[in-house]
Amino acid sequence: MNRRLIEAFLCAAAVIASGLVYGGLFATAGYLAPLGAATVVGVVVAATAALLHWRAGWTVVAAAGSFVLLAVYGVFGSTLQSGLPTRGTATAVLQGVFGGWARLLTVAPPADVRGDLLGTPVLLTWLAAFLATSLALRTRVVLAPGAPPVVAFAAALVLAGKQPGFQLLPTVLLLAAVLLLTLLRADWTGVDTSGHKQAMTSRLAFGLPAIAAIAALAVLSGQSSPLATGADRFDPRDLRQAPVRIADSITPLAKLKGQLREEPPRKLFTVRQTAGPRLDRIRVAALDTFDGVLWTSSDRFLVAGKQLAADPAQTRSEEVSAHITIDALPGPFLPEPGWPTRLGLAQDTRNPIGFSTASGVLATAMPLRGASYDVTGKLPVRDDGLVTASPSKGPEYQRYLALPGDLPPLFPALASQLTATQPTSYGKLAEIENYLRDLRYDVDAQPGHSYGALLKLLTGGPSSGGFAEQRASAFAVLARAAGFPARVAAGYRLDGPSTAGYTVTSHDVHAWAEVHFDGYGWVPFEPTDLSGSAGDGKQRPELPVAGQQPPNPPLGKPPVVAPSPDIAASPAGAGNAVARGAGLVAAVLAALLLLGVVLILAEKARRRWRRRAAPTNAGKVLGAWQEAVDRLIERGVPVSASLTAKETADRAVAVLGVAAGAVVGLAPLATAAVYAPREPDEAAVAEAWQLESQLRTQLYPRSQSLLWMRARLDPRPLLRGNRQRRGSLK
Repeated sequence: MNRRLIEAFLCAAAVIASGLVYGGLFATAGYLAPLGAATVVGVVVAATAALLHWRAGWTVVAAAGSFVLLAVYGVFGSTLQSGLPTRGTATAVLQGVFGGWARLLTVAPPADVRGDLLGTPVLLTWLAAFLATSLALRTRVVLAPGAPPVVAFAAALVLAGKQPGFQLLPTVLLLAAVLLLTLLRADWTGVDTSGHKQAMTSRLAFGLPAIAAIAALAVLSGQSSPLATGADRFDPRDLRQAPVRIADSITPLAKLKGQLREEPPRKLFTVRQTAGPRLDRIRVAALDTFDGVLWTSSDRFLVAGKQLAADPAQTRSEEVSAHITIDALPGPFLPEPGWPTRLGLAQDTRNPIGFSTASGVLATAMPLRGASYDVTGKLPVRDDGLVTASPSKGPEYQRYLALPGDLPPLFPALASQLTATQPTSYGKLAEIENYLRDLRYDVDAQPGHSYGALLKLLTGGPSSGGFAEQRASAFAVLARAAGFPARVAAGYRLDGPSTAGYTVTSHDVHAWAEVHFDGYGWVPFEPTDLSGSAGDGKQRPELPVAGQQPPNPPLGKPPVVAPSPDIAASPAGAGNAVARGAGLVAAVLAALLLLGVVLILAEKARRRWRRRAAPTNAGKVLGAWQEAVDRLIERGVPVSASLTAKETADRAVAVLGVAAGAVVGLAPLATAAVYAPREPDEAAVAEAWQLESQLRTQLYPRSQSLLWMRARLDPRPLLRGNRQRRGSLK
């Protein structure tokens, strides 16, 4: 196969690897077609320009024209009219080229496959393919063609942001393509013509297994590093101002009592369930931050697409779908069943729908009245495995454990007492839930959920009571004090379905608590018993209770303060951290080793090519001598700048014997190249390089031997100065 065709193919493979990284950014595989087209167009145009020896000006014109055609017909085809570009097409192309990267950083992955989001990935892919192929076919610098795909790969990682898991296939493809391209170019630029085929075959026999081993080592080490989870990766979206900004407003919990007491109740929205298990509640907000007075949300909202990012920790779930029509529901939060995964709602570019990938909450600044949309979400399965499930750990859940520093001693002490008899995490939380359900429900209680209000609820005696605001807050505080990642959810209960679905009014407003479990996601707990509530205008059915353990009796007095158990920390977690750290160290060492190997091979190939391509015949003969001296250094022959060429040859024979016989014939040619009054002829040049090749064969009769491999990777010839090597010619 033609050498140039092989190099162009490897350049395309390396660039395709960078395109595969966008798989976590887009919702479907529709992005692959335009990125594949960008790769093919970039490679074909660059190869055509190189093979036909086009001048730089014509090459630039062809490249620019090819990209414009690619962008118009491959990315922004929806803006065409009768197959022809319009003014809107030109605007879309310009915005995609110059502002596409900014738009990408405003969307919540997985994003819809749209032209305005594809502009930057297509540009980067096309540019990497064009530059890599041009450098491969127009230059002899060994490492040059690998640089554009690596840069494009790094840019794709930055644009994709925090994605769960390890980019296995793209990483393997990039490593294999770039390393193989480097190996082949090192051979093609560094081997004399007479022994080219045999030498290249022997080097490939060693290089291909080495590439496979290095790629496997790098991938395995990367999978054991902390970066493999995606939790600690840098995401430029965190540095940009949130594109969907929600005006500061009072916490949803503070509005709860006012809605409960409204007369007559307002119709807020309707829910028509279309699939999945029967819904008993629907959430609008998730509150994760408590300062001792108020529960608030720290969510950042990115622009939502039709497909929404699922909770990566929720693997045991059931899907539910509903059609929701908004009437008088105040914003900014949208009702949602469970963790939303799909949304069918027309977007307003000025007031887009926002989605928090951290909490699964939808929000918007636009007026909600009259909005109608389909939404699909995932609910945790209530199966036997939940009873033995573990609470989620990790840095992303630390904020759900935080409590203000002025935490009253009652809370950790009460949490410890309530959970002491239960062996499982779910059982401990069910004890807290049942204890709070047994407290008196009183919708006339003073609103508020500060530490003071919660202490009054827990220690006020039989006459003290509270409603969902205090109970949900108390559960979340007690759960966090016991070491569980908890948050407060605000939403509405779904009561009395009709043929048209659920009609939700202001009297259905509610609050509950949620705890995150491995495999199950956010599991709701109901600390409010509404079965016997009065004064709210209608009889309410009892909501499902998370646990069935009998409640503890009320405490006669505050218990003695006991240290809160640290459920989040465990020896296993520490062991995993050590293992991840060791994996990261191994990955770094492997990367450094790989870099060293590539640099040594590339530099030796570059020096060999430079010596063979010297501008004069004397320089070419001296280049052959310098190559021979490098081979002697690799075999441990002491070479000094004070030695003449003949003395160097004699010393080589003394150390290596007949294996260094070719040096004896090469020494006079090198001496003549320095001191003879006339320039060496072409025959002398050919003889010098033939003797250098003969020396290689004599030193390494078996080209795949350990001695040969060690010499190939020996850095000593590169560490000795040019002056010392030149001195040995005299």
